[in-house]
Amino acid sequence: MFAERHTIQLPAAKAPVIHIEEKKTVEPVSVAQQWLSKLGTILKNNDVAALPTVMHQDSWWRDMLAVSWDIRTLHGLDKLSLYFSDNLAHTGMHNLKLRTTGKFAPNLSSPVEGLEWVESMFDFETKVGRGSGMLRLCQGSDGAWKGYMIYTALQELKGYEENAGLRRPHGGNNSLEGGAITGNWLERRERQKEFLDDEPTVLIIGAGQSGLNTAARLQAMGTSCLLVDRNPRVGDNWRFRYRTLVTHDPVQYTHMAFLKFPTNWPLFTPKDKLGDWFESYASLMELNVWTSSTITSAVYSDEKKNWTVDIKRGDGSVRSLHPNHVIFATGHAGEAKIPTFPGQSDFKGTVYHGSQHQDASITGAAAGKKVVVVGTGNSGHDIAQNYYENGASVTMIQRRGTYVISAATGLFMLHEGMYDETGPPTEDADIAGQSLPIPAQFALNVGLTEKIKQAEKENIEGLIKAGFKLDFGEDKSGIYRKYITRGGGYYIDVGCSKLIIDGKIGIKQSPDGISHFESNALVLADGTKMDADVVVLATGFDNMRTSVRKILGDTVADRCKDVWDLDEEGEVNAMWRPSGHPGFWFMGGSLALCRTYSRFVAMQIVAQEKGISR
Repeated sequence: MFAERHTIQLPAAKAPVIHIEEKKTVEPVSVAQQWLSKLGTILKNNDVAALPTVMHQDSWWRDMLAVSWDIRTLHGLDKLSLYFSDNLAHTGMHNLKLRTTGKFAPNLSSPVEGLEWVESMFDFETKVGRGSGMLRLCQGSDGAWKGYMIYTALQELKGYEENAGLRRPHGGNNSLEGGAITGNWLERRERQKEFLDDEPTVLIIGAGQSGLNTAARLQAMGTSCLLVDRNPRVGDNWRFRYRTLVTHDPVQYTHMAFLKFPTNWPLFTPKDKLGDWFESYASLMELNVWTSSTITSAVYSDEKKNWTVDIKRGDGSVRSLHPNHVIFATGHAGEAKIPTFPGQSDFKGTVYHGSQHQDASITGAAAGKKVVVVGTGNSGHDIAQNYYENGASVTMIQRRGTYVISAATGLFMLHEGMYDETGPPTEDADIAGQSLPIPAQFALNVGLTEKIKQAEKENIEGLIKAGFKLDFGEDKSGIYRKYITRGGGYYIDVGCSKLIIDGKIGIKQSPDGISHFESNALVLADGTKMDADVVVLATGFDNMRTSVRKILGDTVADRCKDVWDLDEEGEVNAMWRPSGHPGFWFMGGSLALCRTYSRFVAMQIVAQEKGISR
């Protein structure tokens, strides 16, 4: 854990003292263009020694595949110079062009008190691709504008661009290889889906948002892939979850690659509706999916640089395939964390993990039952609300503080002006949204989290009065840090907070957890006895690596890194980037993150397949 390392102050302690002229004398377009031209000359001449003329000593540079074939964050001029020394010669970044129109044209802004910068989006080329980035320039004590936070991200590979927009496929019969005599579109699709004539280059385990987005990207770049899912239908990973579940992110934020949700789609999507969308998406994107299928064996050959994967199909047959890459896309988390306690076997009631919850109306007769929910994250709240609405007496057990943000207010403040009806094109929003180093995002979120706190003051005060312990994050930066490092510790309020405030759902603090079960009760560490008919353990999930171990075995899992949380640079461990195991990739996250990062996973794989990455 690198918590302290990734908690920074803006302006950073080592940042230059910034003396801004009167705003009316600052011409952002001129400042940005002059800086970009200087950077272009340095890159053209491979003159790493000249970086101090355009970058502050305390600068940050976040790079996604543009300079190296990884996702990296470099902090400090010394580290940045070393990074460019190792990579610049073969990168060949050139043709840097400023975006002079739209939301991300050059402008002067002040993200926090004491820090003002000129920021703009720009585009560029490398030897192998085209990319986009963001520049954020600060004025030093000498009056010179230099780079403080720069972002570069490859968007496409030359020669392997996504077949979309102006490059969309022809589709007519005369475009079919060998002509229609060898099969029309439908006949060819049937053979493709079964891989009767060839084998997939990429095997994706899981056909949820992670797998579907990545498969669509890969196929648009001309790389064949097969998705394997244990469920009977695409979308069942959402359909099989608890009955009242809806998405917690608004629709403008959750579009999928190439296919946006319709403009009349609800802001928050019911789980079964989303499952149907996934099924339609797979069909419309012409993705190859084998449902009711499981992996029975997976062995990687370091010599041949490919896999031998045995897949058991729904009809009982077994097919052996030899993909070069396997993408593990089974969800954000690993196996459910299901603790056991002394005396649990003697408990006469029902105990189950939150992942097994369906609906209180079908979990026996809920009315009049005493229900204890252990955990106060999203699922714990949703399950508690579900039981209360079905007539149960519900108490939630809280071990530590939880961040609470309202879906009606705070959630929209997070996306305001970026992912809403007034926002820029989604593709540009994705570039800008990921353009800051993650530690800088945390720091900038502190002010926004405080604004949300003030907007939700009544709700927050009510929760505190009800005995609910709130936690705004160790740096008070709110939800994103909790999501990206822990995958939990927060609740997006869709109604349960009001029930807690009104005393309709009880809260019991137990910092030291649970002691044991008795025949009709749960006993907390402090000796408090909680009479219970049903105990739901909303205790979260393990690292994704645990699922790899279960599905693919120890040999594969032992070569993988742990997933999520941040590495020393402040980038997410193993997710969307090299996993530690050759030819193996982790893919996961929210719908928005899957849309954004599927591009980078697909490009890394295609670059390896085509021999254009070193």
